[in-house]
Amino acid sequence: MALVAYLFYQMGESSYKKTRLKGDPFISGNRPSKDPRDIHVGGDNLYWGFTHALRKYLDPLVEGHTGIVNDYVYWFVVTLAFVLVFLYLLI
Repeated sequence: MALVAYLFYQMGESSYKKTRLKGDPFISGNRPSKDPRDIHVGGDNLYWGFTHALRKYLDPLVEGHTGIVNDYVYWFVVTLAFVLVFLYLLI
């Protein structure tokens, strides 16, 4: 594995010169802030279009998540019961 990594390293650009600004993130031509929290893109911003387009589907699902373990166990048992009844009737 190390040999393969070394071969890839040797195939790299030999004229590359590491300077002070190379390797910095590109933020539309703006110099990045020193604080990494300013550069961070949150998940709400990243998936905004996806969640907005599926809002009619996702909103009822979010409301259904109460965070109470008893509710999740209840839904698991009810779903399992329906599946078992369906399999019993199918066989």
